[in-house]
Amino acid sequence: MNFLERSETVNYEIIFAVACSTGKIRRINQDNFLCCGKYLASENNGLEKTESGKIGSGQNPIFAVFDGMGGGQYGESAAHIAAETLYNLSKDGQQSDIRQFFINSCMQINNNIASYAELECAGCVGTTAAMLIFGDDTVYTCNIGDSKIYRYCGEELTQISKDHVISLFNRKQPALYQFLGMPEKDFLNPHIACEDYKSKDIYLICSDGLTDMLSEEKIKSILADNTDIPACTGILLENALLEGGKDNITLILCEIKDKET
Repeated sequence: MNFLERSETVNYEIIFAVACSTGKIRRINQDNFLCCGKYLASENNGLEKTESGKIGSGQNPIFAVFDGMGGGQYGESAAHIAAETLYNLSKDGQQSDIRQFFINSCMQINNNIASYAELECAGCVGTTAAMLIFGDDTVYTCNIGDSKIYRYCGEELTQISKDHVISLFNRKQPALYQFLGMPEKDFLNPHIACEDYKSKDIYLICSDGLTDMLSEEKIKSILADNTDIPACTGILLENALLEGGKDNITLILCEIKDKET
């Protein structure tokens, strides 16, 4: 039984696929994910190939991407802690308020990472998070940091996550002002949204290893040209690698389909 109690009528099924690569430059993979209960060990080299499947919307599947940060092996540890904590919390019992579940999950993940960093005397350790939960006909999204969530619908690609970044004059890359692992947990403020979905909608969750390599126009064109979700996931990853693969790359694609009768 999943952590949310739903009606037994399942209106839709979710076709999903996940890809995770170290990229072409980085020696270690600091990304992780949660995809219908699967996540990677703390030390990993990503996935050997795209993995895919399908699940009924009434089972309230959880999909998430985490992009860890921190020197040494701390980044991958933070991302693993996030994935493992979210997985464990999803099994802790029934809960009807998904928004509150996301808030509680972010707080628990934040505390677990902060405790780990203190124990390891590791300084600033953290991870981004981009998460979604499908209900019978609605989807809840939650993000913190700069990992993104997109909806592809009617040939339009729309970002539905919020980037928690700020530009600093002495840094080439914008800095995160929100992430999981913040020592000042009172400032934790995840972005949470809810919307209805319909058949043929596609949701993309990804780390910035994808979006730093591919423009939104390129992502949209790949989604428009490929109807098979596992194949499209592999093509997105392949294109990000061809453009340089400068960072770890993790992405999950989910397509809404009418339930087969």
